[in-house]
Amino acid sequence: MTAKLTKAQLDSFKPFDAALKGVTEDFLRGSDYTGSDFSYHAFLSWFEDGEYLVTPEVLYLRCHMDGEEYYWQPLPREGASVTRAEAALALPDDAMFAFCTEDFVNEMYGGYYIYTHRDWAEYIYDARDFIELPGKRFHAKRNHIAKFTRLYDYDISGIKADDREEIARFEAEWMAAKNFDGSARDSAEREREIVGGWLDAAVRGELRCDILRVGGKMVGIAIGEITPTGTGIEMYEKADASYEGVYSFLAHEFAARNFSSCRYINRQEDMGMEGLRKSKLSYNPAFLLQKYVLKPSSSVSDCYAASTGRLLSKPVVRHSMPADKYDIVRLSDADFDRVWNFLVTEREGLRNKLFFLNYTEEELHGVLEGGGMFAAVREGEIISTCAYDTDEEYGAKLAEICGGEGRWYELGGIMTAARYRGLGISDRLTARVIEEARKMLSPATLCAVVQFDNAPSLGNLEKHGFVLRATRPAGEYTFSYLTLKI
Repeated sequence: MTAKLTKAQLDSFKPFDAALKGVTEDFLRGSDYTGSDFSYHAFLSWFEDGEYLVTPEVLYLRCHMDGEEYYWQPLPREGASVTRAEAALALPDDAMFAFCTEDFVNEMYGGYYIYTHRDWAEYIYDARDFIELPGKRFHAKRNHIAKFTRLYDYDISGIKADDREEIARFEAEWMAAKNFDGSARDSAEREREIVGGWLDAAVRGELRCDILRVGGKMVGIAIGEITPTGTGIEMYEKADASYEGVYSFLAHEFAARNFSSCRYINRQEDMGMEGLRKSKLSYNPAFLLQKYVLKPSSSVSDCYAASTGRLLSKPVVRHSMPADKYDIVRLSDADFDRVWNFLVTEREGLRNKLFFLNYTEEELHGVLEGGGMFAAVREGEIISTCAYDTDEEYGAKLAEICGGEGRWYELGGIMTAARYRGLGISDRLTARVIEEARKMLSPATLCAVVQFDNAPSLGNLEKHGFVLRATRPAGEYTFSYLTLKI
């Protein structure tokens, strides 16, 4: 069990400061992280109330957003004896996490609401492609750049200390042309403050900064850095759009001049701005680095319920349980008691008990002994079941109901524990059972018998190729019969 951080440690977090730059660089060395979340200049400097704690093996960061406290995913030092998940478990049980990558989410799986949104994704480009612009994919970009070079007498050079006054005039003209007001103007003013710090850092040689001029007049500026992981980050790019092709030329030249030694270039997120999204996609990113927020939950299934609402004004996105979080195993008659108890207990918990007609004890023994019953098992606990039944007499009845010929067998016993529903487990388990039935019974027809209004089961079966063949009343039930040739 990972030891919790003490109260003294939690109280000793200190505000983000200039020293944090060296700290993050030290902890990033040796990793292959392509995100910008641990970059002091590109990301951390935006947080006015951020705090950090340095332990011998792990760096912890936290901040406040929307009135709540969030931690970054912990950053263990290369070669540390603790994993990120273990480091996260050292935080208070109610800790919430933001700016998380998918691999961290998978490590922390279970007990968290998981949120994401397309607006948060960072655009990661192959540096060679971005610089060389090969093939038809980049034909338009090459044309834009060629047009700029043909039309204008330009010069591009690194920043010098005496460029600051010219940059200030360029920024003021750019702001005036945009005619911002209200919150947009406040945001732009905050950006200008941040950029001032970046320019100071660039003059000191901590960041890369290039200035583009046409006929001696400044028409564009770009700022970026190379992280200790070898990723180039361009976090600032502004240009006078009245010059045709200026943005394409500036982006390309800045990358060529500064990031030719990098494998990837991170151009950060698009903030949901349609024009910016279109522009970033036009450069054909190698991948989008998705970001997630984790909030503690009392049960696994709650984490994925559509009713969990919204976070930071963004809608919830549901995710499947990673396959490595449970095993799929074949059951035998020795498992009768635990299977019977699982099915009875879960059926009792159904709001509509017509959705699952349980086996009789004799039927379940028959399926476990002569058929193929499989279960998803997590930490020794059955969390889902599915089976094919080789009872040929019952199969013949199904063929008669559906007007079919040949050998018929039932696919059934589909049940998932309430707290694990909606996570894709039944989908994966059903696929496994169909695969096994093909191996053992083909050629034949599988027939699934489902209450006519059991939408989740019908959807799952249709996804796997089952087709509705008949619907018949049977006492209090109305069964739909769906078939799949194997």
